[in-house]
Amino acid sequence: MVIEMKEFFGNIKQELKKITWPTDKEMKSSSAQVFVFMVILTLFFAGVDALIYTGVSVATRTPAPIVTELETADDDDAGTEVDDADASDDEVED
Repeated sequence: MVIEMKEFFGNIKQELKKITWPTDKEMKSSSAQVFVFMVILTLFFAGVDALIYTGVSVATRTPAPIVTELETADDDDAGTEVDDADASDDEVED
């Protein structure tokens, strides 16, 4: 068993010596290519997403949401007020 393990790790050591690692220049070049391709794909899929969203909006005749102004604090509180009649319904009588 010990002899088989020594042979196994010896084979691993021989195989590791055969590996050709990339140089710094090759590594930087490959990394730059991956980054540029990632940016291109991001822009492509963002464009496709926008086209699909626009197509669905046109097909269903629903306007795309356009935010023109920031909402004020008064707008955030709209619809959250509780009427006195509703509040009395929530009270539990003992």
